[in-house]
Amino acid sequence: MQIFWLKRNLRLQDSVPFFLSMKASRSYGKVLPLYVHEPGLIAQPDVSRQHQAFISETLVELSTEFEALGGQLLQAIGETVSVLERIHRCSPITRICTHCETTQNAQYERDIAVRAWCREKEIELMEVEQNGVARGKQSLEAFAEYFSRAIGNSLKDPTGADLSQRFARLPFTSCAISDIPLAAGADKPGRQRGGRQAGQDILNNFFNVRNLSRYPSRISSPNTAWASCSRVSTYLAYGIVSDREVFQAVDRVVSIGHGTLTAPEFARLQNRARFFLDRLNWRRQYLQVFESHPHVETRCMLPQFDGVREAEFDEGLFLAWSTGRTGIPYIDAAMRCLRDCGWINMRLRATLVSFATMNCWLPTHRVAQLLATEFLDYEPGIHHVIHQIVSGTSDFQALMIYDPMKQARDHDPQGQFIRRWVPELADLSGAEVHELARTAGCHSRIAEDLGHGPYPAPVVDCKLTAKSAKSRIHALKNGFPDPGRDSGGANTSSPQLGLI
Repeated sequence: MQIFWLKRNLRLQDSVPFFLSMKASRSYGKVLPLYVHEPGLIAQPDVSRQHQAFISETLVELSTEFEALGGQLLQAIGETVSVLERIHRCSPITRICTHCETTQNAQYERDIAVRAWCREKEIELMEVEQNGVARGKQSLEAFAEYFSRAIGNSLKDPTGADLSQRFARLPFTSCAISDIPLAAGADKPGRQRGGRQAGQDILNNFFNVRNLSRYPSRISSPNTAWASCSRVSTYLAYGIVSDREVFQAVDRVVSIGHGTLTAPEFARLQNRARFFLDRLNWRRQYLQVFESHPHVETRCMLPQFDGVREAEFDEGLFLAWSTGRTGIPYIDAAMRCLRDCGWINMRLRATLVSFATMNCWLPTHRVAQLLATEFLDYEPGIHHVIHQIVSGTSDFQALMIYDPMKQARDHDPQGQFIRRWVPELADLSGAEVHELARTAGCHSRIAEDLGHGPYPAPVVDCKLTAKSAKSRIHALKNGFPDPGRDSGGANTSSPQLGLI
């Protein structure tokens, strides 16, 4: 019997492991689809209830898809090696087919344990690469070639097939949903729903000439990004849709534009398509960096930063930032929106991380771990690398300090986003929400009815703390003594690096 092992690759469409296992059912035996609810992973500090609920919704749809093909999905509780051992005793396993994944260290250690178990039992383990990430001695393919190959492939979709003769019977009954250990935290009311149908809706509805044409100009403001970003990141993170499906969706839009637009209009569309594909290229690059440097999940990429922020950790600042009570309206609106919805746009994410690690000087890994639980589209290989870049602890040359006041004025000039998520400021009109002298102590009737107290004064001076952070990071990167250690973080000298 073969195992088709589903981890963070929760799809049947464009699933090479599923296709290969089905194709080889006569040689290796019938196929048992398997998902394991692992208590050890569920208890990890970067896993939250919203992640688990999203996966649960996805598994419900997957189960229905398998049944339509003539099979059943086995869901089991336990550590993966123990579950595999139990299956193997019931019906000997000949081969396990799955995706090779670039994910957090806890899951990577799980994968190592499964490889060792397979060697011991002399079971073939087929791990199929994805996302164009190279592992070990593999050479990394240039993005242009990877993209061209992806759009030229015919992607397998088993929908509508009768594969009942190729599926194995369940060796034992699937677990009861009520028995699955619950992850920490609470579900988010405004998050995206799990399942292939939701991912397919994005592929069908977002990828058209109109949306791709206006994408670059509307993704920076939280007032327009909600409807103008593709929102496909969550479905990519859980492998509900593949990157190749997204590439082909972009390519279809460009092909449609070629046949319907004037030459100047088509040239503009091509530029905007490249802009979108640049983000997918960044995604692949971040995954590759994490594949090659997995230690960035727990340590700084540049070792001279290890322990620096930790030595000055301020619990009060961390609490204010993580609960949306910093007294900086744009930051608090971002955090409160995230806590409710599990998503904010890319620029707002960078601003939130920059404020935490630069203005509040909070440890990069404490910030990254907290936000891992808040982002529904948390993908470890991307998440941890970006946090290192924004916090200045990577070898990325440019220093990315986002002035939250400038970001607010540029991207929420009339304060619509702020007033939506910070009701204490509901009585302030227009740009008044950007005047910190007026926001401190504000307490609208709406906020009082919702149980909010008066709005706090700013916990830090954004300009002074940014200047100090730039000075300290510049010194540490260039091998000089850390000026903040001698001055309690109050040093205000800085290199000529402007705020974004």
